[in-house]
Amino acid sequence: MEQTIEDRLKVVEEEKKKAIVFAGGGSKGAYQAGAWKALEELGETFDIAAGTSIGSINAALYVQGDCEAAYELWNSITVENIMANGMNFERTFGSFYAQRDLLVPFARSVASKNGVDVTPFHNMLRQHFSPEKFFGSPVDYVLVTVQHPSNKPVEVRKKDMERYGEDAWKWLAASAACYPVFPLMRIGDQDYKDGGYYDNIPVAPAFRIGATEAVVVDLEPEKNHEGYLHHPRIRYIKPSRDLGTFLNFGKDALSFSIRLGYNDTMKAYGRYYGRAYTFLPGPYAEAAADWLSDKFMDILTVAEANFDFSGSVRFQRVNKLEGCTTLLADALGVKRPTERELMFEALENLLRVCGYDEGKDYVLTDLLSSLKCEVDRLYPMLEYDTDTAFSAVCRFISDCGGKEPERKKAEDDRRLLIFTSLIRALQQMPMI
Repeated sequence: MEQTIEDRLKVVEEEKKKAIVFAGGGSKGAYQAGAWKALEELGETFDIAAGTSIGSINAALYVQGDCEAAYELWNSITVENIMANGMNFERTFGSFYAQRDLLVPFARSVASKNGVDVTPFHNMLRQHFSPEKFFGSPVDYVLVTVQHPSNKPVEVRKKDMERYGEDAWKWLAASAACYPVFPLMRIGDQDYKDGGYYDNIPVAPAFRIGATEAVVVDLEPEKNHEGYLHHPRIRYIKPSRDLGTFLNFGKDALSFSIRLGYNDTMKAYGRYYGRAYTFLPGPYAEAAADWLSDKFMDILTVAEANFDFSGSVRFQRVNKLEGCTTLLADALGVKRPTERELMFEALENLLRVCGYDEGKDYVLTDLLSSLKCEVDRLYPMLEYDTDTAFSAVCRFISDCGGKEPERKKAEDDRRLLIFTSLIRALQQMPMI
């Protein structure tokens, strides 16, 4: 009996393989533990795990099915688990001063070992790498490392590692040997160094071994693969905020990364709202977001069509229906954002200038209700002319503890027009 197109499509769907791809980034790998936890809760499963550097280790733990173990590991790891005579590298002088007694031992360790002493790190890998779990898992695996000194990239699959048995963990160490800070990793008669020297986000290796779609968990908010961001078969998760240095195993830094990884993943799947801020769903959250987005765009579209930008722009023609939405879209990095994306970007900008904490989670409906009560103090905002409304918005921001916006250029006026439109929309919002 001849197969129908529906039957063939079903077969194709069943044959698809999804990969989880973990980027490299040292201590920032804690972000991937939070992302992984969210993916587990979302019910995502993967047929292939790929990684570079710290990502190769997190990917190996995924193959072993050790989600909880990985989460606990990243919640408890310290710099002493990584290197002897180690220290955390932050971006402040104060952190270096606080660790000043460690500087000399650390420098001596680097000089004497051609890189820091990573014996604790290798011991930790031996402890957490389980050949039985790893090779017995149905999940395939690939990592990237680089030969030294030839700089030849090497892709190592699970089947390539199997003959090494108990010593297969050495390939994880090779992929994570961030030379020259870490020493080279010798396997057989060949030295290897960090796979990030070649491919820090090994999506291509995952597709080469059979993946047909992938979820990528990057560790950099900006330095990403542009092509992967727009690929229809790749869901790209990246930090909404900077994760700091790759050698900071301080508890606060790791906790921050784990929490951000969880939140950003939930946002990527539409379970949470926001970009830099995190808005949790609450009762009627979808309806509230849709209503506010629609009302905000109604008001903003009319406002920017009628606003005279000529006083803030010299020797330049202004497309009035472009200014405000373009400003928001550029910040989002999206060519054709939805009304909801524009509203949330405007909301985040207002919260930021008013001094709301980006590190806090907000229940969306509670936040909007609270914010509505605050902006209601600006009545009769809807009756104000534009200049009076701008002055009221500036005073409101200043009263909240934020820096009062300026009006020196077109961008300042556009931002104030966005704030004014959002506040007017909030004042008209029904009580939740």
